[in-house]
Amino acid sequence: MTADLPVSFAATAERALHDLDPSGPVEELAHHAREMSEAMVARGEACPVGEGEDYTDLECRLTHFVWAERAKHFLLLYRDVQLQLQMAELRRQEGKASQASVEDLYRRSRETLAEALRDWEADHEARRQALERNDKQRRRQLNAWKLQHNPWPLYRYQLREIAGQSTSLAAEYTELTKLAERFTDLRKLLQQILTVSNELTQRAQQRAEEIIAFIREGDTEADRPGVVAARLEDHVNEEATPARLDHYTNRVNALIAGFVEKQRVTVGSEGGLLQYKEVNFRRATDQWVSAEVMPLIYELWELSEQINNGLRVAVANVRNRALLLATEIKAGQEVSIDNNQLAQPLAAYLTKTEERSTQFGELRQRLQSLIERDLRLTSVYRPEEDFLPLPLQSGIGVFTRRQGRLVTSAQEWLQRHAAGVSRLLGAAAREEKLSVSEKTVRVIRQRSLPPDNAAYTNILMTRGYIGESFLVGREAETAHLRELIQNWKLGFRGAVLLTGNRLAGKTLFGELITNRFFAGKTIRLRPHAPLTVQGRRTQTTANLREALNFVEKYTVQQRPLLWIDDLEKWADGDHTLAANVRALGEHIDDYSGRIFYLVSTSNAVYHHLNRFQELGRVFQARISLDKFSQEDMIRAVSIRHGATHKLLVDADGEPVSEAAFAKMVKRIYRATDGNVGETINRWAYYTRRYDEERVTQARGRRYNLPAFLSPDTATLLTTILLEKQVRDYRLRKLFGPAYQERYASILQRLVRIGLVTRQPDGQLEITESVVNDIGRMLDAESYLNQSS
Repeated sequence: MTADLPVSFAATAERALHDLDPSGPVEELAHHAREMSEAMVARGEACPVGEGEDYTDLECRLTHFVWAERAKHFLLLYRDVQLQLQMAELRRQEGKASQASVEDLYRRSRETLAEALRDWEADHEARRQALERNDKQRRRQLNAWKLQHNPWPLYRYQLREIAGQSTSLAAEYTELTKLAERFTDLRKLLQQILTVSNELTQRAQQRAEEIIAFIREGDTEADRPGVVAARLEDHVNEEATPARLDHYTNRVNALIAGFVEKQRVTVGSEGGLLQYKEVNFRRATDQWVSAEVMPLIYELWELSEQINNGLRVAVANVRNRALLLATEIKAGQEVSIDNNQLAQPLAAYLTKTEERSTQFGELRQRLQSLIERDLRLTSVYRPEEDFLPLPLQSGIGVFTRRQGRLVTSAQEWLQRHAAGVSRLLGAAAREEKLSVSEKTVRVIRQRSLPPDNAAYTNILMTRGYIGESFLVGREAETAHLRELIQNWKLGFRGAVLLTGNRLAGKTLFGELITNRFFAGKTIRLRPHAPLTVQGRRTQTTANLREALNFVEKYTVQQRPLLWIDDLEKWADGDHTLAANVRALGEHIDDYSGRIFYLVSTSNAVYHHLNRFQELGRVFQARISLDKFSQEDMIRAVSIRHGATHKLLVDADGEPVSEAAFAKMVKRIYRATDGNVGETINRWAYYTRRYDEERVTQARGRRYNLPAFLSPDTATLLTTILLEKQVRDYRLRKLFGPAYQERYASILQRLVRIGLVTRQPDGQLEITESVVNDIGRMLDAESYLNQSS
């Protein structure tokens, strides 16, 4: 150091460069910046300004006019080095930079600062000596400085301001470090979802292979089918309750809710000025995760559940085959036991699962890359203006209006209109020739999901509660239930019945309530399913009284919510729905002070039970979910459409305008009487793949079911609709001898034309795409009442 630099600053600068080490805390750089600033100010303050200023003091004039400016630039350089090191440390913390690269940056920063300091010293010394040697030049320079305002007060302010910026950078780094840890937690949680779904998928395939090996490696003795059936029964009982996706999505939402809403982030420096971004980390992350990650997670989870459901169906088929063989052997019949044939459903399941597993793996890899690449705090340092920017095609807001189209002339319009009338007359003639069955099949086919558009329709058809990304409307109903729950907490009766036609969103709304008001305190009751309460586990049957007693026994010290979805499912050959409803009413009367009961059922079942058992009196309140506003419907469809990242275009490939989009939704809304689930389903049915990035709505007429009801058909469909799912055995018991004489053939015909669907487990139910159409037809003929 030269004598012109004060010893205090020389020591401070040396210490600052020495402590520029990756092993020390980054925040220490701000401390050294303040020390250097104070030493620089002390050097400048040693020379008077104003009345006591000596215009002939070369040393002081050099200090104020030359040295102070170089001091400012050196401090700016140090501040910028601090910023770069902080950014590097954050990248290292998030795994985007190696320790070696950070250490190299520290080394190069020390060399740069040391070289700048040497240049400063050498330049200052050369300037001073040149003026001291040349009297004429010295006098000219002193006179020039005398005519100028002394810049020191401004430099003093700037030096302190730069030191303050270093302090702010250190404070910002501390906040960003905490936020980076939250992003790390968020990535780990999302990775956990991927891991769990992958484990479920691999476990299902592994169990299928284990069961196949057990069946094939066994002997073919007469008792073998019974052994196989018992083993599969144990498998079913040992299966743990599958994880629920909303358990993880709730944690994701809670974690994002803890992000800061407003944070200023320093992203660079240009011309000595710091560049900032004002970032709402909470909103930006929430929007990005909802638009980019969640739709893929829903699709991944759906694939995982399909693989697991396929295993359950295959196991049930093998078990039923084994039980049938065992029964025939006990009856003394000669039975040929072929282990390979017995295991065939599981082998077919594994073959079918291979394609899904490949799709699952590709989707999982895509998600992992997306999360690891973008979901990081340091993405804020990218050149993009926004933090985690959304794709341009996300959501309805990307729709652009078609412009520059000329209005067609009247002559062209008349020509098309005339041709259209001719086509209409021809179509009407052809329509008259179609049978009722042909018209019915045409509706079923039109309302089928196009297989080549699965990437789009999977998001539209996502069912159940998977977080609040897709929730729209229901504010009034939620407020009503909130008030009922508050009254229950004060000691009043707690029992609410949710009603609505099929696909009205009863399950989704019920899960919303459990998540918002009883997170971690909900007991879900389903027939023939495992039930765990306070660590005690049982397998429910169709006996609702027995299940309710189990819940009451192990919740004495709790105040849980008991969620019974689809009340009509609680019935079989040994237990009637009426008996179960009576048991539920008695239980509500006895325990609704400490257990909150939330039950859902269809309008038709409600009116049927209310007629004979006054079901309405059992519950504190009944909330109908049939009403869904047109505006909310447009939002609901647009949110689901936006989550697919597909662009909606017309037949010419032009983007559809926002107004046209709303018009499409309104058309379906009117056709479905405002049923939210049915509207979304039909949107999926009518949407076709245009190319890899675009979809389009199919043009042409949309057909309705013809009038096909007869007294026998209506009676059979009414029974299936009220039961929701029913087996042939149940129908035979209900109809008696008449079933075989009259109804069995009708049922077979309804299955063949697609109005009734037989599930892989043998259950019969009305095809979902027409269930509400049939309900309206039965209501119009007074076979049932499904009004709100």
